[in-house]
Amino acid sequence: MIRFEPNDINKWKIELEIMNSNSSYNLMSKDKSIIQFDDIQSEFEESKKFNTTRLFIKEGEDYIGLVDYCLHNPSDQTPWISLFVIHKQFQGAGNSRRAFLQVEERIRQEGKKKCRLAVHKVNEKGLVFWTGLGFSEFKEVTFEGKPHYCLEKDL
Repeated sequence: MIRFEPNDINKWKIELEIMNSNSSYNLMSKDKSIIQFDDIQSEFEESKKFNTTRLFIKEGEDYIGLVDYCLHNPSDQTPWISLFVIHKQFQGAGNSRRAFLQVEERIRQEGKKKCRLAVHKVNEKGLVFWTGLGFSEFKEVTFEGKPHYCLEKDL
């Protein structure tokens, strides 16, 4: 059964393990295949600015992924998922879908009617995953010098 556990900086090694199992994502998002503690620390600092909820995704006792989301993005007051990563070892078994559906339910329980996220334009696998869950493109943006599709879903 999928469950969530708060993520904090003291658990950085777990986050690093999950992120570094996805070297292609790191390369796409950080321009390097392996990230370091400084990258994790930077993510934590940024999440404080946006009041982001940072959670580990667990299956039994295994840490299988990460999700970060903000219920009130300052730019549009809409919930945004800023990070959703499943450890490479746990991909392809439906964990991503099951975990997202629980995140979606958490957001819905907060009274939210919509959820947004951005996908790197070159992340074809991610785009297929998110559109398969009912997200659709509403605009294209460049963030940190990289083109992204902004997607949204009515909840």
